[in-house]
Amino acid sequence: MLAAGPKWIAFVGAPDVIVVSAINGTWVAPAAALTIAAFLAGLALYSLAAAAIVRPLPGVKPVLWTAALVFVMRGLLIVPALVLGRFNWRAPVDLFITVSSAGIATIGLALVAGLILADETAR
Repeated sequence: MLAAGPKWIAFVGAPDVIVVSAINGTWVAPAAALTIAAFLAGLALYSLAAAAIVRPLPGVKPVLWTAALVFVMRGLLIVPALVLGRFNWRAPVDLFITVSSAGIATIGLALVAGLILADETAR
């Protein structure tokens, strides 16, 4: 995302502080991008551990349920945004916001489905 430049960072709805950081070349934008990447890499690792592809990790179920909740709740933010016509109380709701919210909710629901199926299989 950072390589695409500040306009793309603004397009995907990053907060103003991140966009300004990208424009000025300060550490905030790269730190935010690395934080998101680390979260997603951790989620992937925990998902692989839940599937027994990598060694077991502590707290797999709580971590994956928390991630699922975060993704579903973020995906559902589109509902009040559609009612109000604004997203984050400043950005207008557009196709990108709608599609990305649907995708994020789908990831969360897929995690929920996988956790439920894994729990049923274990019984």
